[in-house]
Amino acid sequence: MEVETFKMIAKTFEGLEDVLGRELMRMGAEDVNTEPSTVTFTGDKYLLYEANYELRTALKIYKEILNFSFETKEEFLEKLKDYRWSKILNIYKSFNLVASVKSDILESGETVEEQITSIICEYFNQKSRKTPPHGVPNPSVKINIEIQGNNCQLLLDSTGEPLSRRGYRLTSGNNQLDEVYAAGLVQLSGWKANTNFIDPICGSGILLIEAAMYAYNIPAQVCRENFGFFTWRDFDAEMWKHIKSDAKVRIKHNGEFAFKILGYDISEQSTKAAMQNIKKAILDKYINVFTAPMKDIQLPDDANTVIIDSPEIDLYKKEESKNIISGISQFLKRNIKNSKLWLHSDFKEYSKSIGLNPQKEHTIIRNEKVYNLQLY
Repeated sequence: MEVETFKMIAKTFEGLEDVLGRELMRMGAEDVNTEPSTVTFTGDKYLLYEANYELRTALKIYKEILNFSFETKEEFLEKLKDYRWSKILNIYKSFNLVASVKSDILESGETVEEQITSIICEYFNQKSRKTPPHGVPNPSVKINIEIQGNNCQLLLDSTGEPLSRRGYRLTSGNNQLDEVYAAGLVQLSGWKANTNFIDPICGSGILLIEAAMYAYNIPAQVCRENFGFFTWRDFDAEMWKHIKSDAKVRIKHNGEFAFKILGYDISEQSTKAAMQNIKKAILDKYINVFTAPMKDIQLPDDANTVIIDSPEIDLYKKEESKNIISGISQFLKRNIKNSKLWLHSDFKEYSKSIGLNPQKEHTIIRNEKVYNLQLY
């Protein structure tokens, strides 16, 4: 029996596309192509499930169900009327539509959403005199319509809640790092789980957790209980069970990773928050967290990879900013000879302020804000 393959689209932060593309290729995805904040690829249902469960740097994964060009509004509507909507819906499956329209041929996204909703309802009304529920909270099927010029792409949201919501975060502490973004920083640093991993301003511990899950090959969504594809018509429960079992076999155990994962923070409230999240992720035997200012941190004598997520630099708060920059500068200069030191910040003048030139730099865009990850 021939396995059906189809096009999929994974969304991520701009700057993490290559990292995500490499993750997908290791999974066996084909036709992998990167665009800003997007990676397209081809695979089957097994890969769709596996990608949702194991990818570390994807925010959402969509399945393409329809892609066509049109020259007029009438042609656009006719092609949607010709689609067999019973492939993805029935009268008991609720649905919701979200349209993104950048076209001179069509009206606004809201109007397009209404028109396509009417087409879907009419399709089922003609067959059974009933229509699927729509416009309801938490629908069974989420459909995204992407229209650029004269091209229309219909996508099924296979993820549901973004993949950054791993299920282990109980509290944020003083650190707002997104889980997907944190996983991206770990991989951008080039860390191969072959040195100690240290976060000297760990906040709520998200960077530490993502590093530990990477080191022990723990699936990114091991704590998560729900995905969008669970409510699809063709959901294969046995296949899903097999994917989870297969991933469990590949998890490394204590002793297979021979280094330390250490976190520090000056705030006791933050270190408590970190330990709560770490325990929820069942990683407390792999990660150690301490309350200490940066000036008191003594790094292990062996090889270390350090990622410093700098607190926000507000130049209007001169004394506070000066103290942050000074503390990080002293830490970098004290440890630059025996550690691989990465500094993450949105402050463009960091290298000038600390008097060190970065050896390497990555740029990431999050919430329309530009961040840099610099190696010193």
